[in-house]
Amino acid sequence: MNRTEQILFALLRMALHGQPVTDIDWKTVTEQEWKEVYVVAAEQGVMALAWDGLQQVMGLCALPRSLKITWGLAVQAYEERYERYCRTAAELSALYEEQGIGMVQLKGVGFSTYYPIPAHREGGDIDIYTYSLDKEKRTDEEANRIADELMRVQGIEVETESYKHSNFCYQGIPVENHKFFLNKHKYKVAEPMDALLHRLLTPVPAELCGEKYRVMVPPPAFNALFLSFHAAQHFILGFRIHHLFDWACLLKREGWCLPKEVTDEKLLDFICALTVLCNRLLGTEVSVKGGEHLVGKVYEQMMHPRYSEKIPVKGALPVLWYKWKRMLHGQKMLGLIFDVSVTKRVMRYVWSHLKKPKSIWK
Repeated sequence: MNRTEQILFALLRMALHGQPVTDIDWKTVTEQEWKEVYVVAAEQGVMALAWDGLQQVMGLCALPRSLKITWGLAVQAYEERYERYCRTAAELSALYEEQGIGMVQLKGVGFSTYYPIPAHREGGDIDIYTYSLDKEKRTDEEANRIADELMRVQGIEVETESYKHSNFCYQGIPVENHKFFLNKHKYKVAEPMDALLHRLLTPVPAELCGEKYRVMVPPPAFNALFLSFHAAQHFILGFRIHHLFDWACLLKREGWCLPKEVTDEKLLDFICALTVLCNRLLGTEVSVKGGEHLVGKVYEQMMHPRYSEKIPVKGALPVLWYKWKRMLHGQKMLGLIFDVSVTKRVMRYVWSHLKKPKSIWK
């Protein structure tokens, strides 16, 4: 780790455990280093968490006043958005319940209850799973379709292009209504794991923002499989510290609660590597065997990925060449944690661009 990363992970350990750490001499952290920490924390989706850690050493460091104000205001914006997301999730759940449809909050504000300060968890949209509250009247599949239709009745556009979930905006907030939990069409192991998640889903109530709002959330075993597999799906693009912090929060409260039915060796190695990183970087204490050969690669993908979602070159041919190299590199990295077919991946890659030709050069 470089100096910036050392400081950031020290702050995150303090945020998770609520105790000062002494492996950093906070008086020696320069103004420039604080600015770099802020930028990296924001990029990694842990800016508010780093702020929580910073509160414990604020009197020991020379944080620039302008950065302190900027940082504090950004955290305040997090908290205001969190309140709005909680209210919206609760209202949407109540709307569905009136029609005999259950709604489980996946990740997001539902999982935020695992965080020391729930409002400081990074969130982008509301992920839900809708199902039938009365199986004699309708199936879960029918309830899922009706949930989308209820949005259309209100004049809300619902996109159904993805086989995994539909997309719509409710009160200005993006929502994904899941039919499946995992990318079953991409990874062989995803199909039995998705079926397992459906069996594990026994919703339990959770209170948000104190006790102002109520939603249904999954049990710990579901979260263990869903969060770790979700991180694996992001492994080649978009894997960030906030995925690791989710896992650390689950480990801290529940320990190792991965279902025993998860037996795929590659996937287990990846989950073990996540756990090793949480132990080393975030101070959790969960003993695992395996995954050591992946630890360095997982850290590199998280902090210093070779390729990014944002294309750093311009021009049709340079863009196409960059994306082709990124795809091949992604295939190599995916092969570390999934059994994936090169041919099928290339065909899906080509087909996705043929359906949207303009996307080839973007």
